[in-house]
Amino acid sequence: NMKYKEDMRIVRTRKHLSSTIIQMMQTMPIDKISVIDICKEAIVNRATFYAHFEDKYHLLSFALEELKDEIFASLNENFTADNTKDTILEIAYATFNFVKDHKSTIIKLLDHNRNEKVISTIKDSLARTVRRQLQKYHTTFPDNVPIALTSVAYAGALIDLCIWYLDNSDKLNE
Repeated sequence: NMKYKEDMRIVRTRKHLSSTIIQMMQTMPIDKISVIDICKEAIVNRATFYAHFEDKYHLLSFALEELKDEIFASLNENFTADNTKDTILEIAYATFNFVKDHKSTIIKLLDHNRNEKVISTIKDSLARTVRRQLQKYHTTFPDNVPIALTSVAYAGALIDLCIWYLDNSDKLNE
């Protein structure tokens, strides 16, 4: 029971730090945010921060994984795909719907953080999900195309599409 209580504290601390960095990134670029700033904002001491994360980019990566879990929680409950094409489509719909539902927050984040480091962290995170889903069909997957390559390609295309949508949504008739 003591172990469980400690585990819950760890989970809470990590979630708190991850929501803090996402909140802060809505008003300033991550390269201007220091670990000290994050700790002050989250009311967490620096030793605690470093007990959980190597640096702010490790925290960002964790925060994106948390967001991704949120995006795909609904997908996993309703996942009906039984082939690669439908799997890719379901991932695309779940991602796109999340972006639409959280448009203003994501736009604020990107206004301050549209840089290679942040975008590639998002793409890597999504590529891992695509790869995990596609590995279910490894027996039917073409041998000449590695799943990892396909996953990176789809994730990159999907993120680029979402960014295009966010940049142009005011011009679209939705």
